[in-house]
Amino acid sequence: MLNRLDRYFLAQLIGPFGFFALVIAGILWLAQALPLIDNVIESGQSGAVFLEITSYLLPKVLMVALPIAALSAALYALNRLYSESELVVMMTAGQSPMALARPVALFGLLVMALMAAVTLYLVPTSQTLLKQRMADFRSDFAKTLIREGQFLHPVKGLTIFIRDTSKQGEMAGLFLSDRRDAANPVVYTARKALLMQDNDSIRIVMIDGNIQRLPEGTAQLSTIHFDTFSYDIGILLAAPVSRTRSPFERFVPELIWPDEKMLASKRYGRADYLAEANHKLVMPLSALVLPLVALGAILAGGFRRGGFMGRVMGAIGIGLVVQAGVGISKSVVQGNGDLYWVMYMPALFGLIVAVLLLRKAGRVPRRRRRILP
Repeated sequence: MLNRLDRYFLAQLIGPFGFFALVIAGILWLAQALPLIDNVIESGQSGAVFLEITSYLLPKVLMVALPIAALSAALYALNRLYSESELVVMMTAGQSPMALARPVALFGLLVMALMAAVTLYLVPTSQTLLKQRMADFRSDFAKTLIREGQFLHPVKGLTIFIRDTSKQGEMAGLFLSDRRDAANPVVYTARKALLMQDNDSIRIVMIDGNIQRLPEGTAQLSTIHFDTFSYDIGILLAAPVSRTRSPFERFVPELIWPDEKMLASKRYGRADYLAEANHKLVMPLSALVLPLVALGAILAGGFRRGGFMGRVMGAIGIGLVVQAGVGISKSVVQGNGDLYWVMYMPALFGLIVAVLLLRKAGRVPRRRRRILP
């Protein structure tokens, strides 16, 4: 049961956490979303589709942003409370550093629960949807065909070049070389062209152009001029290719117990799946540990009127070590799956450091009593 002091302390942490999470996630989301603009525009999609695609990036962004926001919020709130002597009053009233750690630990548990929802469910779900949508864009030949100034090779033996395009989908200066039948290559050129779709049929309607053929065994070029010619490209639209889901797109049970189909893939091995499974499990722990590190760093050195910049930087340094250690240990496990326990060492290190700092803050120096004669 939380008392009034714990609820007040917790409220002071949640407010800055929301602010830092919004700012950090916004910056990371923008950095991730910008590279997708070209793919969406080239596919001829609308702004609503762009928002849909970039919304799938949010869980991945939150997985990185939430632990940083938790540490930043704890440092900001604790530094302010200590600078305004509120923490000093609490400790003078009998609150030990371990007692003050209770609302901070509860705050860390709340962030950890949020992180668990993100890493264990939202990230694999959103990444699967994102990769599938991007694969759909690449396989949607009817939309990606209209690219001006580029030589496109949708299938082997077929080359398409369009000099210019309009917003209405009109093409000017079309060149199409069909060498799928090496014995009878055909070249189509047209002053204008339109992309027409009727039910399952997709055609290029060429206007004012020529067809040039050079049959095998002859040196005579055959040229036919046409006013309108329809070229069916429906047969060029290959069926969607089955895609191998990466470990990042899979849920933890799949990663811990991969089936034969997953293990048969030469791209990912069992160690890759184990590394990603433990990474998804250990990331929420850092959200619990980092606020406690911030509390220990602020309290360990006692009150100072000059500020706590050195302690803040120390807490940030420890946080960086913990987060970097998770990434480094993941690469170790990818090389040897039996070392999966190594991934929990950074979080354990951070927790030990936090406890040691809190114990140091709890030590009250004994004043030497002056012995009267």
